[in-house]
Amino acid sequence: MEKILVLSVGGSSEPIINAIKNSKPDFVYFFCSSGPKGSEGTIDKPRDPCGDKRKSKCTECGYEYNLGNPRGKAIVFQTKLEKRQYEIITIDDPDDLNECYEKLLALAETIKEKYDNSQVIANYTGGTKTMSLALALVGIMTEWWDLSLNIGPRQDLIRVRSGDAPVVIDKWRVFCQNQTDLFEGLLDNYYYGFVISSISGMLLKPLDKSSRDKLIEARVICEAFDLWDKFNHAEALELLEPYGSRFSSHIINLKKILGKTKATGYELVSDLLNNAKRRAVQKHYDDAIARLYRATELFAQTRLEKEYGYKTGELVLEQLPEHLQAEYKERIRDGKLLLGLREDYILLFKLGDPFGLKFDQNEGKVIDAIKRRNSSISGGHGQTPLKEEDYLFVKDRITGFILETAGEIGLNIKMEQLPGREIL
Repeated sequence: MEKILVLSVGGSSEPIINAIKNSKPDFVYFFCSSGPKGSEGTIDKPRDPCGDKRKSKCTECGYEYNLGNPRGKAIVFQTKLEKRQYEIITIDDPDDLNECYEKLLALAETIKEKYDNSQVIANYTGGTKTMSLALALVGIMTEWWDLSLNIGPRQDLIRVRSGDAPVVIDKWRVFCQNQTDLFEGLLDNYYYGFVISSISGMLLKPLDKSSRDKLIEARVICEAFDLWDKFNHAEALELLEPYGSRFSSHIINLKKILGKTKATGYELVSDLLNNAKRRAVQKHYDDAIARLYRATELFAQTRLEKEYGYKTGELVLEQLPEHLQAEYKERIRDGKLLLGLREDYILLFKLGDPFGLKFDQNEGKVIDAIKRRNSSISGGHGQTPLKEEDYLFVKDRITGFILETAGEIGLNIKMEQLPGREIL
């Protein structure tokens, strides 16, 4: 494995020389400022570009003297680097963070293409504060790079001049925090699966125990809510139960959906309404409207089963009141009575049920909403991709109809939405 060293270069050459001698790289990239006063000249210019040019003057006699050794050959001469072993990357303004960062990002891509399966060490000891910051940022964001910094005695507050050595910097805590900050936005948009995948990758890094344990817990919880998001309620409950102190209300709702505790029986309708909101947040409007359609259908089907014992797909003609049997005789298929969404509500109306009466009052609005779904390319029979305005139109009518209908019989079917960043 080749070792690549990337160095930010400033006015002091000693730390750069020490970093190269200690690291023994196969190739070095010098990140320098250009121009007459830039650090570029210290790399391979003739004479003594690395000499200490600082001077001072005696306050008593006025004699001017050198603060350090004015003689100092270029860095590549002192480290015995050959021309084929290094490259100089320059920037015009060493205090422009954007320029520094973009130049280093481009270098990262070059190294990735040129040196496959290499060890890259970014040493940010030298250069301006902006250059060092940019190199450290790229070193953190570029996962396959390691960070190092020269540490040694300081004779003053200006620079480290000698006696220093490069040490490895643990960048993974910073990297972990940075990624966690990104996860907050993703979780607020319910991208549980993406976060699961990202955390799995992070857990392959040499993280400290505290960070690793937090990520493992977050991954399990994300997996639980991802399963819930896909209507796999039983497996979601199994994963979520150990975290009851944090998600007790969600666990109760899962148990209600699964019939493991006292419930209204309409929890799955509520779950579909919440799922529709999550799809809309992700701008999957066809999926959102399809779930609203299913919630409307399930609302009626649940009412028919709970109040009258009419189970969808298993209803036979003899279960209906005698005065309705002749009317529904033509809807028998293979001995079973087949009803669609509208027919479910009409049957409830004929039974004198409040759900049916409410539908009769709002049929026009509900059917207009359903037509949007039927015209979609994914959820219906048409070829129209649905947009946000379609979702808002359907949501306003469907959700309003369901909540108002439930409210008329004193039924509260609202359910807490799945969590976002509070998972972390």
